[in-house]
Amino acid sequence: MPLRWLVTDFESVNVAVGIKKVGAWRYSEDIETEVLTINWSVMGEPWRAWQPGQDPAELLAHVNDPDMTFISFGDFERAMWLNQMVAVHGFPKLGNSRWHDIQAAAAMKNMPKDLDKLLRVTHLGNKDMEGNKLTIGLSKMDRKGNAPVRTPAIITRVVEYCGNDVMDEVAAHNYLGWLQPGERRYWLLNQRINQRGLRLDLDYISACKKIAADASVPLLAEFQRLTGLKPTQNKKLMGWLSEQGVQLPNLTKETMSELFGGDDDDAEDDAGPLSEPAPGFLSTVRGLHLPDNVHRALSIRKLVGASSLAKLDAMEACVCADGRARGLLQYHGTGPGRSAGRLLQPHNFPKPTIKDSDGDQYEPEQLVDAIMTRDWEYVEMLIGPAIPTVVTGLRHAITSEPGRVLLSGDYAGIQARLVLAASGQHDKAAKMADPSVDIYCDMAQQIFKNPDITKANKGKYPKERGVGKNCVLGLGFQMAAPTFQVKYCRDRHIDFCKEVVRVYRKEWAPKVPYFWYGLEDAAAAAVWTEEPQEAFGVEYRIEEHWLVARLPSGRKIYYFHPRPVRSPAPWDPDQIKEGFVYQTLKSHVWVERSAFGGQLAENVIMGMEADIMRRAQLKLEDEGFPICLEVHDEIVAEPLKADADEKAFEQIMLDVPDWVKYIEVPIAVECWQGDRYRK
Repeated sequence: MPLRWLVTDFESVNVAVGIKKVGAWRYSEDIETEVLTINWSVMGEPWRAWQPGQDPAELLAHVNDPDMTFISFGDFERAMWLNQMVAVHGFPKLGNSRWHDIQAAAAMKNMPKDLDKLLRVTHLGNKDMEGNKLTIGLSKMDRKGNAPVRTPAIITRVVEYCGNDVMDEVAAHNYLGWLQPGERRYWLLNQRINQRGLRLDLDYISACKKIAADASVPLLAEFQRLTGLKPTQNKKLMGWLSEQGVQLPNLTKETMSELFGGDDDDAEDDAGPLSEPAPGFLSTVRGLHLPDNVHRALSIRKLVGASSLAKLDAMEACVCADGRARGLLQYHGTGPGRSAGRLLQPHNFPKPTIKDSDGDQYEPEQLVDAIMTRDWEYVEMLIGPAIPTVVTGLRHAITSEPGRVLLSGDYAGIQARLVLAASGQHDKAAKMADPSVDIYCDMAQQIFKNPDITKANKGKYPKERGVGKNCVLGLGFQMAAPTFQVKYCRDRHIDFCKEVVRVYRKEWAPKVPYFWYGLEDAAAAAVWTEEPQEAFGVEYRIEEHWLVARLPSGRKIYYFHPRPVRSPAPWDPDQIKEGFVYQTLKSHVWVERSAFGGQLAENVIMGMEADIMRRAQLKLEDEGFPICLEVHDEIVAEPLKADADEKAFEQIMLDVPDWVKYIEVPIAVECWQGDRYRK
């Protein structure tokens, strides 16, 4: 714990770019960005302020004190210090080791990562929204294109607002405390990764945008011929559909995904799958059969409106002057500890839908070379439909610096392996590591009672294997039959889905449900008795405002304001069981949520997964593999080509901690290297 600390906050102005669109690092280096004030409070004392042109002696004294830790809320202050205070105003640099982040502490404890929401849910106060509105307004042009006037009174109010923020952040810091040593070590690595950033190929991004725009022209013309409308005229389009005898509840992406047989969660992107089903596809939306003209019109609308294409604009917006995008990973973006994607959202690139004649994915070089011609008709002749080709190739915009290479390792099936091993289902966990066994076929065998479904002839049973895959990957956290039907089996009867769930729980992995129930009982008992409880190597206990789950690694998962409740058991309304609720953020709204075994198990497994990933990243970084990205279970480094030792990279990732060996998790790593991102 630092001996001395100060909480600091910037207010700035830029009428050219908005920070929410471009991110802190691009914003802070922009030539139009201007510091209005930097305020601070030392150890909770009344705030002080410095503005450009004033005597910097007081602030410099704190900067030059090596025992003084600077505290911010998020990475904006660190970016502004480097790109404004150092580069423009001549202050000394402050390394990341001199900083602490209140937002990181909030994320670690599963609290809101927005200051205003954090203040409200902790009852610490309310953000000065009047001052906030005034300060934001200084970066907005009026209707005539004139910059806002900055009077002395306005600047005085901005400084006061900044001071209020500082004192609010002091209160938040005192409430949340410091990061634990292990968490801080990983947070520091997260900062290095974010500041290192990813190199983006701006020429390729430009070519992608041209291909998509040019290919949209004939599609939009065809849509006009079919409907007499533009794809964005939703109200009129609903009327046209009605005239064609098609009644849809709405035109949301969820409805379109169901209509065309896709699945949003499986697609890794809001746009859903881009491949077109055969005309006359029998929709599960109200059992509608789509006429060919309606099917074609809605297919065109989905293609030209693919939300994934917005990534191209996001890439251009957030890239810094040196061609690298920074600040792309939110530390502890999920409650269990995994990072989350930001800005260009590198965690949700859509799955490739364009395949070659053999059904394999195109090599990145093939897609890139075709798109770089900027000729959409050539792309369609050589590869396939132009817009889906662009969407398939979005990830290839991430590239390595000259003389370097992208080197990646991915933990194969780690979540499924962890849930099986942690619950003691070691026979199935071992099969996942057996190269002679296809675990999805193994599951399908028991569902369909067909021993012929094996790895050797899995090509004969693609649908059956698909059901097996969805079971192995989807049923480990207590998913019920109705949800399984919606996510994976919309064309199957609910009775089939009930049988699938039964086979998983009773025959294929019968120990997994005991894992759910054991964690639920231990967590509920800890809340009710306020005494520590343990199950499957996870300890639950009450610490201040939180129920904490201590993982085998020693790291903790936090549940805010747990409250004991009694409720009817799902399997018997007459049986009352003791459980608990806690407060969390869900769909951007702070809610009280009921805890249940499958969800607690998912948190524990994702936490274990994050622990394995974190240890590997720290070791890789120490061994000279500079990490530039993590995506779910994948780690990507950007070493010099001469240092790109794939075998060493793999071995470091395979060197797991003792607790992983103790619960007998079979670890496997799949590696690749290349000039462009491809996973």
